[in-house]
Amino acid sequence: MKNRTRQVITTGLITSILSIFIGGFAVWSNYQSEISIVDKRLNQVENDIRNNPVDAVSIALLSIEQNNFDFTLAFATPSGEVTILRESSGTPLTGNDLRIRHIPIPEGDELILVSSLADINRSLDRNLWKLLIFIILANIASSIVSTLLSRSGALAQERAQRQKMQEFLGDAAHELRTPMTVVKGYAELLKGKQLDPDRESAAFDRLNSELKRMDFLIGDLLMLAQLGEEGNIDFESIDLSELIRENVVDFQEIAPSHLVTVDIDEHVQLMGSKKYLQRFIQNAFTNIRLHTPATTSVRVSVKSSKQIVVVIEDSGPGLPPESYGEKIRGLKRFDRSRSRDSGGTGLGMSIMNAVIERHKGSFTLRKSELGGLAIEVHLPRT
Repeated sequence: MKNRTRQVITTGLITSILSIFIGGFAVWSNYQSEISIVDKRLNQVENDIRNNPVDAVSIALLSIEQNNFDFTLAFATPSGEVTILRESSGTPLTGNDLRIRHIPIPEGDELILVSSLADINRSLDRNLWKLLIFIILANIASSIVSTLLSRSGALAQERAQRQKMQEFLGDAAHELRTPMTVVKGYAELLKGKQLDPDRESAAFDRLNSELKRMDFLIGDLLMLAQLGEEGNIDFESIDLSELIRENVVDFQEIAPSHLVTVDIDEHVQLMGSKKYLQRFIQNAFTNIRLHTPATTSVRVSVKSSKQIVVVIEDSGPGLPPESYGEKIRGLKRFDRSRSRDSGGTGLGMSIMNAVIERHKGSFTLRKSELGGLAIEVHLPRT
């Protein structure tokens, strides 16, 4: 609600500022244009007088009458006596809302030309009131439209989240169905005491193994669910270079036969979750350790320019050709046999992709120049 109110207020302010700027400019330009017309008419009469100074009074009266100008004309002597020669309706010689010209003529006298600006000023007042009413109506309309759009966007976001949750629940149920079937089958066998002692012991081992797999799978599913939620992850400043170097050292300790080379820029900083970025890196190295031969070459690079680019690649067997460049959606498994052989859940790539998406980055799987799999990540600099 607070965000919606803030959005309506912001929209109103923007609409008001634009209306005042555009409308005010138009009203003021029209006002100045009308004043300019009055000045041009005064200039015309004044020029006629200056061109014929000997008969200034007659020329002035003739110019006003021929051009049908609504001016008041007065004659003033050096002593200050003023005689009105032509009086315009509602145009006094003194007061407000007047445009006055004093035109010297021979013998120290002068002619006074006066034009009323009352109609022009009243028009300005009317236009300003119209502008105010327009701003109020525009704000009401923009507030209504903004509210409708906000509600529409909220509904669309809610539908998208609901659909995403339904897809997640469907995928999660599918992933859990296989171990649950195995557990149920062995539980029924053990319950009926239909196995001899040796087979019973093997059944218990298999049951325990499947329960562990379910525990790992549920943990991965919960992590994916958490990564898919908004606003529940705290970001901090992270030295990505140091984090990856630490994981490279750990990997070399666990898999010393793998040949690792690194090309990592120093002190590459970003705002992110150390916990989830750590999980991303660990998943990448775990996949290499479990699914590549012992003497596989591994190359790790971190480059920082306009974006942060992280590449972790190997010379192993890689993925099926059709998997490269494929967009990872939902709980994606590229090779179920790999997860069965290693005892994993097979959701490592999905978690890695979700981590990078949460950090506003892009995650790509491609064929490595070393011959195996290359994981390439682009992250925004912060």
